Amino acid sequence: MSEIEEIPTSSGNVSPKRLVEVIKTSKTEFDSDQRSKTFTASVLQDSTLEIIEKINSKIPSYVQLYSNLYKKYLQMARNFCNASCMNQKELFDKIGVTDSRLSMFDSYLESVKKMVLFQIDISENMIKSYVDHILTFLEFYDQMMSRNLSSFSKMFYGFNDFNK
Repeated sequence: MSEIEEIPTSSGNVSPKRLVEVIKTSKTEFDSDQRSKTFTASVLQDSTLEIIEKINSKIPSYVQLYSNLYKKYLQMARNFCNASCMNQKELFDKIGVTDSRLSMFDSYLESVKKMVLFQIDISENMIKSYVDHILTFLEFYDQMMSRNLSSFSKMFYGFNDFNK
């Protein structure tokens, strides 16, 4: 053994050579751990972005599928209405309903139609308003989270500077 290895240190009977080895090993482990954390964050970020892009790419398909479904419901309603009207006309002809009564019924149906059309417009406006409010809230939330993350990053770097 050389003289350097035999010199006692403040940490007990550890030689300076052994201390240098421990420091090198610690530094290598620290660098490896940092690379691992950076790699893990990168993989997490890449995976998240890939999932978001996949969902985003499916939106037109989802809209088209729901549109097709809605169109089918409307087609069924139209077919039901047409069949009902034909049956109704046959029934009215058989029981002898007069034109004046049909005119009154037509007026009643016209008022019901106007009310339904008005309610459809109101529903559309309510949904538009609801979505606008949610989008405004999400924009506010996004800005708030960005500010919080920015503040956290500044605070984190401040702690790092403090620890040096």
